[in-house]
Amino acid sequence: MNALDRVALSTPQERALRAVALAAPLVFVALVPLAGGVFHPVFTAVAVALAVLVALLPEGGAALGLVLYLGVLWMLSIPGHLDGWTLAAAVDLYLLHLACTLLSLGPPGHRPDRTLLTLWWRRSVLCVGAAVLAWAAGRVVAFLDLPPSGAAVGLALVLLLGWVTLLTVRLARERGADVP
Repeated sequence: MNALDRVALSTPQERALRAVALAAPLVFVALVPLAGGVFHPVFTAVAVALAVLVALLPEGGAALGLVLYLGVLWMLSIPGHLDGWTLAAAVDLYLLHLACTLLSLGPPGHRPDRTLLTLWWRRSVLCVGAAVLAWAAGRVVAFLDLPPSGAAVGLALVLLLGWVTLLTVRLARERGADVP
């Protein structure tokens, strides 16, 4: 079955998710100049081509490649800025990731059930909440204009490890509850 057959056999929910998978990178590319970044026509054209590929084949590795590509594009276009546009870009990348994840959970025509959507809703709140907290912490540190410190980096890595451990335990517990 080719990519166009998959689109033709998709449900209205899948078509909406494919539209999100196509629109999210386009919004991201529009955020770059809005945030004061440099517009790169060639890099933008590559991002748009990857977005079309991801909308057609969201379950492949192209989705991960697109997320990484857009992250690098942001880093090159807007170095050193941590404002509201950065948070908007992070949420936009998460929407792209979520749409591709939900599209790759089953064959064409598959409709995710209410339990699965509830589970992903909780995970989404946790992930976006973590992004907001990381952004807020970055804003506080930038406001304080602290000198570089190895101890601060070490503490930040310990906090990150703790957060990852907490999420891993919670998600493993949720997964155990999902398995019959």
